[in-house]
Amino acid sequence: MSEKGVHVSVEQRIIIKFLAKEGVNPTEILRRLQAQFGDNTLSRTRVFAWHKEFSRGREKVENQSHDRRPRTSRTEANISKVRNPMRAIDE
Repeated sequence: MSEKGVHVSVEQRIIIKFLAKEGVNPTEILRRLQAQFGDNTLSRTRVFAWHKEFSRGREKVENQSHDRRPRTSRTEANISKVRNPMRAIDE
C-alpha cells in the first residue's frame, strides 16, 4: 500500500503497536510520534489507549466497527412529508 493510502492515524497506530511490542513505554512513544508527526500526532490519551490495547494483545490497527446512527435522515418517508405540504401550496 502506498504511503498516501494509509491514513495518518492508522500509520501512527502501526508505530504504536510495533513499539509497544518492543516494550517501549507510552510516554516515549508519544515523544517519538510528536517528533515525526508534529501537530498531526494523536493525542496523549489516544496514544496511551492504543498502547494499552496493543499491550493486551490486540492485533488490528483499524477502529472496530460498531452500530452508528445514520449520517443522514433522508428517507422516503421524510421526503414525502416535505413534498406533500409543498404540493398543497402549489395547487
